[in-house]
Amino acid sequence: MPRFRAPWSARRSLDRVTDAADDPTLVAPPARRREVLPGWVHRADRAIVRRLNEGQSHPRVDRGLRMLSRAADRGLLWFGIAFSLSAAGRWRAGIRGVASLLTASAVANLVGKRIFGGERPDHTLVPVVRRIRSLPTSPSFPSGHSASAATFAAGVALERPVAGAVIAPVAAAVAYSRVHTGAHWPSDVVGGVAIGLAAAGASTLVARTARSGRRVPGPAAPAIPLPALHEGRGLVIIVNPVAGIGGDVSGELRRRLPRAHIVRTTPNADVQKLAKRAVRRRGWAHGVLAVGVAGGDGTVSAVAQVARELDLPLAVFAAGTRNAFARTAGLTTVSDTVGSVTSGSGLVVDVAEVRVGGGAPETALNTVSLGVYPRLVDERSRAAKRFGKAWGAIVAAPRVLQQSEPFTVVIDGRAAHVWSVFVGVNDYGTREQGPLWRGRLDDATLDVRILHAGRRRGATLALRRLGGRPRRDGGRARRPTLEKFHAREVRISLRDQTREPGYARDGEATVEKLTGVLEVSMRERGLRVYAPVEVPGGGR
Repeated sequence: MPRFRAPWSARRSLDRVTDAADDPTLVAPPARRREVLPGWVHRADRAIVRRLNEGQSHPRVDRGLRMLSRAADRGLLWFGIAFSLSAAGRWRAGIRGVASLLTASAVANLVGKRIFGGERPDHTLVPVVRRIRSLPTSPSFPSGHSASAATFAAGVALERPVAGAVIAPVAAAVAYSRVHTGAHWPSDVVGGVAIGLAAAGASTLVARTARSGRRVPGPAAPAIPLPALHEGRGLVIIVNPVAGIGGDVSGELRRRLPRAHIVRTTPNADVQKLAKRAVRRRGWAHGVLAVGVAGGDGTVSAVAQVARELDLPLAVFAAGTRNAFARTAGLTTVSDTVGSVTSGSGLVVDVAEVRVGGGAPETALNTVSLGVYPRLVDERSRAAKRFGKAWGAIVAAPRVLQQSEPFTVVIDGRAAHVWSVFVGVNDYGTREQGPLWRGRLDDATLDVRILHAGRRRGATLALRRLGGRPRRDGGRARRPTLEKFHAREVRISLRDQTREPGYARDGEATVEKLTGVLEVSMRERGLRVYAPVEVPGGGR
C-alpha cells in the first residue's frame, strides 16, 4: 500500500479549507473503477500519480502541457495539422490521419469508455499550476486524447514517414499531458495509445481496399496511338527544377531519354513563352513530335496550353508535389511516362478553357477556384521563401483562416454569398469542397462546388468555428453549406468589385482583383497525353 503523509480523512478536511492541491506530495486514494482491469494496473496507476505529484517541474513546462492538452480538445490540433499538410501537398497523409482519428475517437469514446469506464483521478489534488480548467465528466478509461494523438501521428507516418516523425513528439506530449494535468490515469493513456495504433493499422487495410475498388478497369480516358519516340527523339521537355519535393529530375530524364531536348525553367520565367521558343528552335533542325513537362500542376497546365496551340501530344513526368493530373492518367513515376513515350501509348482527355474578362483562353487540367484556397496558395508561397514549403503551409494556414471573409458572386445569373467556389475538370465524386480524387478524364462535365456562407454578416468558416459556436450577440452562426452540380460551362462574376477573394487555376494563384466575368468551359477530348494503357488481364 502506498504511504500517505496524513490520514485521508484529515487531508480531506484540509482540502476544504486551504486547497491541499498546492501540496504536490498528495495523491488521491483509489478511485472506484470497473473491475475489468487487473488490480496491479490500479496499483501501478496510483504509484505513478503519487510519484508525479511528489515531483516538481518548471512552470513553463506545466503551462505548455496544459495549453497543449487544451489545443487537442475535440481534435482541433490534429485537424489544423491535417489542413496544413493538405496545403503543403501532403493531402493523402492529412486524410489518412483524420480518418484514423475519427475511427479511434469513436472506438475510445463510444465503446471503450462504456466497457471499462471508471472514475478519473481526484482533480483537486493536482497542483494548481498543472490543472486544466475543467475536468471532463466522461468515464476515464481509455483516454480519447491519447487515442487521437497516437492514431493521427501513426496514420500520417504510414503515408509520409518524415511528416509522421515530426508529429510523433507532439502526439507523445499530448498523451503525457493528460496524466500531467490530472485528467487521466497512466493506464488510460496506454489504453488510448493502443486503440489509436490499432485504428491506424486498420486504416491501412481500408485504404488498400478503397484504392483497389475505386480504380475503374481500363484507362482513365479513351486510348489512342501516339508517335513512339525512341530514346526521346523529337521530344522537347520543359523542367521546373524547384517543383515538388523529390528534387530536379533533369539528370534522370537525360539518362532515360538521351535524345530529348531538355530546357530548365528559371525563377519568374514565363513558362509558355519558354516552351514555345524551345519548340520553335528545336523544330527548325530536328522536328518536334511532342512536348513534355516535369513540374507541378501549374507548370503542367502552362505547357499543356502550348501543346494544344501547336497540336502536339503532351508527355507529363510526375515531378510535382501533388501531381493531380498525372496521377489520374496513371503516371505516378517518371518511368511510367518514359515507357509510354517510347512505346507510343496515350489517351485523349478532356480539358477546360478559362477566360477572365473576355481575354485569351487558358487551359485548365484540374481545377479553377475562388476564395480561401487561392489566398492560401499565395500566402504559402510567400512563407515558403523563409520557412520552406511544408512549414510555409503551416504558417500560412492560420493567417488565411483569420483574415478570410465571405464574398458575393453571381454564378450563371444567380447571386450567392460564399466562402469559396470550386470548379473541377471532370467529376471528383467526393462530397468535400476541395479536389481529392477523380476516376476519369473523359466525363465531359465540370464539377462545381459552392461553399455558401449564409446571409448573416460575420458567419464563420467551418474550420474556424466547428459546430456553430454561439455568437456574441446571442445568436448562432449559420453553418456553411455545400452546393454541388455539374455543368458544361459556368460564368462567375463578383458583385462587389471592391473585394478581392483570390483566383487560382491548377494551383497557380493570384490575389489580384477579378475584373469582368470568369468563364470556364468544358472542351471534350481537347488534349492528347502519353500514358500507360491497360491491356486485357490487368497488365500495363
